[in-house]
Amino acid sequence: MPKNTFLPRSFGALRCLSLLCCVMISGVAFAQALSHGPDPLFHDGFSGTTAGPFNDSDAARFLAQTTFGPTDADIAHLRALTTSNAGAGYQAWLNEQYAAAPTYEMAYMNWVIGTLGEQGGQENRQEAWLLGALGGPDPQNNALIHTDQLRQRVAFALSEIFVISDQNTTLDQFALGMTYYYDILIQNAFGNYRALLEQVTLSPAMGVYLNMMGNRRADLANNVHPDENYGREINQLFSVGLVMLNLDGTPKLDGSGKPIPTYSQSTITNFAHVLTGWNWSDCDSGGYDNFAGQYPCGPDYQTAADFVTPMVPYDKKDVPRAGDPSYHDNGTDPTNDVHNKVLLVYPGAVNGGVLADGGTATTDLKFALDNIFNHPNVGPFIAKELIQRLVTSNPTPAYVQRVATVFNNDGTGVRAT
Repeated sequence: MPKNTFLPRSFGALRCLSLLCCVMISGVAFAQALSHGPDPLFHDGFSGTTAGPFNDSDAARFLAQTTFGPTDADIAHLRALTTSNAGAGYQAWLNEQYAAAPTYEMAYMNWVIGTLGEQGGQENRQEAWLLGALGGPDPQNNALIHTDQLRQRVAFALSEIFVISDQNTTLDQFALGMTYYYDILIQNAFGNYRALLEQVTLSPAMGVYLNMMGNRRADLANNVHPDENYGREINQLFSVGLVMLNLDGTPKLDGSGKPIPTYSQSTITNFAHVLTGWNWSDCDSGGYDNFAGQYPCGPDYQTAADFVTPMVPYDKKDVPRAGDPSYHDNGTDPTNDVHNKVLLVYPGAVNGGVLADGGTATTDLKFALDNIFNHPNVGPFIAKELIQRLVTSNPTPAYVQRVATVFNNDGTGVRAT
C-alpha cells in the first residue's frame, strides 16, 4: 500500500479518543524516579492528569506528544495552567483543547477556490493541513487564532491508520475529495470509533482507494465477483488485526503455542459480498442506471460535488429505482449470492456473527460494522496503534491494557465513547 501522503511527498463525542489521549499522553502511570538522569526530560513516568507538570521539561515532553511541537509560549502557558488550577495543568490544558474550535481543511479550500480564484489542488490541500498543524492566525481573518493542536495531532495519527493517498491517480486529481476525507478524521478525532468507522467506510475517497466504490454483487455467468480489498483492510488494518489479542495486546495462543487467526479467507469473502451496492451519490441521475456496464459513472470533474458526499446504496430494497437492478448481495439470489454470511465470530457476537439473508445494503452494512466494532480485539488493537503514533513505538502490555480498558468502558458502561 502506498504511504500516507496527506503531507507533501517529501515529507471516540469527545470521550473515547479524547480520554484515550488523556490516558496515553497525560499518563496514568505512577510517578517514578528518574531512569535516565541527570536529564529530567527522559524520566519514565508521569504524575497523572491531576498534577503537574512540575518543570519545563515535563511540560515540553507532554506538549511534544500532544501537539506538532511546543514553543516557549506553549510551555509557559501550560505551567501557568498548573499554577491556576491547583497543580492540575495537564487536565486544564486537555479541557482547553477539547473545547477549542476545530480547524477544518474544507474551510480553507473553499476560501482558496471561491475568494482567491485558485484551482484548489493538492498543494492547497497541503497548505490547509499546515494551517491546522502550525496553528496561529487564519489567513482569511487574522483575528481568528487556530489553537486545536491536540485534535490536529490525533487526526494525523488516525490518517496513518485509516490511510488513503494521492498516489492513487483518481484521488490525485480531486484534492477536494481528500480534503473532505481528512475533515472526517478531524471531526471524529475525539469521537466514537464506531461513528468514525462508518464515515470512513462511506467516504468517496476511501471508496476509491480501497475499491468499495462500485463494488457489486456477483454475476457468475459473466465472471464478476465482489472486490475483497476493503473487506480485508477494514479488518486487518482498521480494527481487529490478524490474530486474536489479549486485553494487553499480546497474542492469544492455541494449545500448541501458535497465535489464533482472527478470521479466515472465507470471512473476507463474506465481508466483500456484504460491502456491495455502494457508489457515487449521483450515479442514477436522470433515472439512468450507470452503476456498471460499458459506461459506469465516475467523479464529477466539473465540481467534484460527489466527492464531498457520502456514497449511497443502489439496492431496490433501500431506495426503489424504476428499472434498476439491485447491486447489493443480500443473500436472496439463488445463483450469485452468498447465503447466511459468517462474519467475525466471537463470544457475544450478535446472531453468532452470522448475517441473515434478506437485508438491505444499509442494514447489512450496519450489521457488519457493529460486528467489527464489538470484537474484543478492537480495544487493544486501536489502543496500541494510537499509542505508537502519539507516545512510544514499543508500549508495554500493561500500558496497552490500561488504554484498552478505557476504550472498552469509558467509566459509564459505554464502549468507545
